[in-house]
Amino acid sequence: MGCVRGVCISKARKTSAERVGRCMAEEKGLVGDIHYGFGDKQVSLLPYDRVKGYFEEAGEAVRFGRFGENLVAEGIDWDEIRVGSRFVCGEALLEVVKIGAGGPASEAYKGEKVCTPMEPYFVFCKVIKGGELREGSPIQKEEEV
Repeated sequence: MGCVRGVCISKARKTSAERVGRCMAEEKGLVGDIHYGFGDKQVSLLPYDRVKGYFEEAGEAVRFGRFGENLVAEGIDWDEIRVGSRFVCGEALLEVVKIGAGGPASEAYKGEKVCTPMEPYFVFCKVIKGGELREGSPIQKEEEV
């Protein structure tokens, strides 16, 4: 079983997100997030070890939300994630709709593109069942039928 280390909300597209610690997930996405109500890529996840490694290499403190992600999680086997995989995350149920980011990103953090360093690691989900997401909540892959 994994753990949610960071919960973040984006106020504007293609910018760093703000760490909020907890939020509500609804079938349209995360309440207060810029992507709420737009398509299936409602929640973005990144692996904690990749985020931490990026900041360690840069000699900076870890900053959740830097890449525009909504959730940073650890303890998940990221190699086992496929489109259609589902995660029980706190009270919510999320389903993977896309793996990997791509396309244009904006200049929002020290002149670097927001997502670029983490593009291959992004996992995008839609909300199947709403509920509260909070830092410290368990996250685990639902057993496939």
